[in-house]
Amino acid sequence: MSSTLPLLEVAPLAFGVSLVLTPLMGRLAVATGYLDHPDPRKTHPTPTALLGGAAVGLSIALGAGLAALFFGTPIEIPRAGVLVGAALSLALGLVDDRHPMRPAGKLLGQVAVGFCLVLWGARDGFLVENPLLGAVAMLGVVALLNGINFLDAMDGIVGAVVPIAASGFVALALLHGADVDLALAWGVIGAGAGFLVYNAPPARIFLGDAGSHLLGFALAALTLQALDDALTWPHVAGVACILSYPLFDVVFVICDRLLSRRPITVGSTDHTTHRLGRICGRWGTLAMISGLVALGTCLGVIVWGRQNDLMVTAIVSCLGLGYAIFGVMLRRASPTPSFDT
Repeated sequence: MSSTLPLLEVAPLAFGVSLVLTPLMGRLAVATGYLDHPDPRKTHPTPTALLGGAAVGLSIALGAGLAALFFGTPIEIPRAGVLVGAALSLALGLVDDRHPMRPAGKLLGQVAVGFCLVLWGARDGFLVENPLLGAVAMLGVVALLNGINFLDAMDGIVGAVVPIAASGFVALALLHGADVDLALAWGVIGAGAGFLVYNAPPARIFLGDAGSHLLGFALAALTLQALDDALTWPHVAGVACILSYPLFDVVFVICDRLLSRRPITVGSTDHTTHRLGRICGRWGTLAMISGLVALGTCLGVIVWGRQNDLMVTAIVSCLGLGYAIFGVMLRRASPTPSFDT
């Protein structure tokens, strides 16, 4: 099967698999006790299945496999660091979903995931040869894992945000020749969209930490692949724009808790999704955040191809200033003082 867009067939196949697997995983979650129980900082009134992340992960893999099997699509097997890191991120989340881990233990697992991706996931190994860049990349992987995990605080948000961001990496590959794994990117788009059918408000199944860690890892892998060929300012700025909202949410939560003298590692209802939810409702919040991610993604694709560093800096500065003003406005919506202890 040939398509105008390379490997496009992976997306609908992953979508279809996700539509079938997600409710099955929901039943398995109920049978095995993988449930998210209600508490004061959560909105769902009844226990909800948590194995959505496993459904998404299997859908990404099966979408690529079916494309190769039925359409002869040339699927490149990911490097060992990507495969091992993805499995480790999923396993880390599955453990945390069933037996909540201490922050130090979870951070150690995230560092191990970043270690796998940085050392064995890059094609040319430039991060290994430059320890400073490798350390920065590992920090970025951990930040992105937490960014998607933090963002997964309202129905449908991650299921909408991650496919939009993944579409940005597809655009970088098709328009600018970025060397990203299109099978992975298309798979994330299709599987995430299929999962969103069941995760849109009111959600019938959640990603859980397994899903948020896995999707955060997928975006991190696509990021390192995109930057592997040429680590230039326009390229770094382009990727930063695509990932701007998840990173903004992490920075916002940390800064807000520090300024309010509240513990950073203790969960609460102070994320941007919670605050926007009080103002716009669930569907309004989903639409607003999706729009902001789409804007950042479009800017990222535009910035990537620019040669004028001054113009790139101006665009990134305007986006950063916009988020800073947005963050100041959000702080006026006081968080609920309940914490997950």
